[in-house]
Amino acid sequence: MAKQSKVSNISNTAYGTPKYPYAATPSSLGRFLGLVPTKPKPEKVNPPMLKAWGFNNTNDQSILRVLRAIDLLTPTREPTKNYEEFMQPTKGPAVLGKQIKRVYSSLFSTVTNPGNAPYDELKSFFNTYGGGSEKVVQLQIQTFKAMASHATFGASDPLEQFDESSGGNPPLGGGTSGNSRDPMIRIDLHIHLPENKTKVDYDSILESIAKHIYRKNL
Repeated sequence: MAKQSKVSNISNTAYGTPKYPYAATPSSLGRFLGLVPTKPKPEKVNPPMLKAWGFNNTNDQSILRVLRAIDLLTPTREPTKNYEEFMQPTKGPAVLGKQIKRVYSSLFSTVTNPGNAPYDELKSFFNTYGGGSEKVVQLQIQTFKAMASHATFGASDPLEQFDESSGGNPPLGGGTSGNSRDPMIRIDLHIHLPENKTKVDYDSILESIAKHIYRKNL
């Protein structure tokens, strides 16, 4: 029996220690991040508080270690300054993106635009660098994707927000950027207006363009 136990221990440790944080329920992590901007700041993010927000699965408590890893929580589970800033819809995605890039620096130096990378490309990276069993590798990938869906990662990411203080034109989608030194993309629109229309018709067309492309009301 002792020999069998030894073999079992070797099998369990052969994968190595997981390098990246992971939640047992990545979908719950994504749902939690989506709720943060809509809720008051809690004194602590602990199991009772999770239940109050509707996270009743015991495995949901594993998201706490991920939130600590990306510095949204202190070791004693109080919200950090990053948590407070993430609560703000205008800057929250960029704040989260900065913390993700800190934790996953090797991923961002290996994979182009990891936030939108195909699953197979992420799987190749985490299989090589993530550590842990196959199941744990999958959870590391899903955890990263759950966080990335609520974050922006810089000018190379199409989700990056636009900084109005830079004086440039916003990208399509009306985002903002937290760094005015980031390179901006200029898009020129050539509009061919239909003939035989009234001034009211032309004004309506231009208002629609301003609203849906530049996110401005005339």
